[in-house]
Amino acid sequence: MPSVRLQPMLRRLASAPSFWSVQLGGWGLYALLLIVTFLPISAADGEMRLVLAKGARAAYGLLITSLMRLCYRPLFPGTFRRQAVWSMVASAAFGCLWMGLGELWASWYYSETYRWMEHRRSFPRYALDYAVTLLGWSGLYFGIKHARAWRLERERALRADTLAQEARLASLRHQMHPHFLFNALTSVRALIAEDPARARRMVTEMADFLRFSLQKGDAPQVPLEEELAMVRSYLSIESVRFEEKLDVRLSVMPSTEQLSIPAFLIQPLVDNAVKHGMASGELPVRVRVDVAREQDVLRIRVANSGRWAPPANAPEPQGTGTGLRNVRERLAQLFQERAHLSSEEKDGWVHITIEIPAVAWSPIITEESHDVPVARLAGG
Repeated sequence: MPSVRLQPMLRRLASAPSFWSVQLGGWGLYALLLIVTFLPISAADGEMRLVLAKGARAAYGLLITSLMRLCYRPLFPGTFRRQAVWSMVASAAFGCLWMGLGELWASWYYSETYRWMEHRRSFPRYALDYAVTLLGWSGLYFGIKHARAWRLERERALRADTLAQEARLASLRHQMHPHFLFNALTSVRALIAEDPARARRMVTEMADFLRFSLQKGDAPQVPLEEELAMVRSYLSIESVRFEEKLDVRLSVMPSTEQLSIPAFLIQPLVDNAVKHGMASGELPVRVRVDVAREQDVLRIRVANSGRWAPPANAPEPQGTGTGLRNVRERLAQLFQERAHLSSEEKDGWVHITIEIPAVAWSPIITEESHDVPVARLAGG
């Protein structure tokens, strides 16, 4: 199913004028131009004759080019050289036919004054004029065919690229579930022998967190307030284990809670902050999450006390490295150059900063689905 951003292009393609609309409109305009051009030099009582003569000429052009279309169909798709050669040959042949039909019509309509012997000398010149007109029509025909074929190919490529991107983003989102489980189960394992009661409490917190993530994790975008609720739920799990060893503070600028954010964007950064902070050995580990908006940019900064690289002799598994890599890849997929992720270690703190476009959350109902939330750009 095509994505929302492809729908306008597909609608434009579907609404493109048909061959017969262009054909009838083009030859109607051709007749009008002939009449307007020759009307000033026609006799005072010859307007109707002029209209009939030029109308018949345009009608023959309509008939002949419709036949040429049937001849051209086997040539497409094909090489430009072959189409150009056949266009010249067909235009010359049908130009003679057009001239012959015109002479037959003139011999009938002007039967009293028509003289074939006087017209035969001008036959090649007029046939050449008709051939040039048909050659121009042929160029337009193949040009429009190639333009439509190119646009169809471009639409297919865009659709394939969009579907591939959506599949990639879904894969990246789904990676976060096993990534979280790996780290959480490691914590539960450490608590089972040390404090079974706290281990049971942590399992309960994990159940609440996973229930929340199953409800929201498949959504490509969520409101910031829901993402922060997931982060707080995750931190409550970690607080069961570390208690006074973990000091966490969240600072969220008012009015940012309804901005749109990719699901599971902040949680892996907080997970890395807790994990690497604990590995540094400096307790208590302080984790700070700051969210602010500056004009059209939403800035999210996650910082933890300690060092960037954990000690080589860290006593516990340090994860799979999925979190930060996952976030970086998702930002590249979603925003290309409009998003930035930077890291810095300074004055005993490790800072991870994300900047993404500030987008207002709105559950817009689309044509394809009645429950797919779509983000729209924030006004102002």
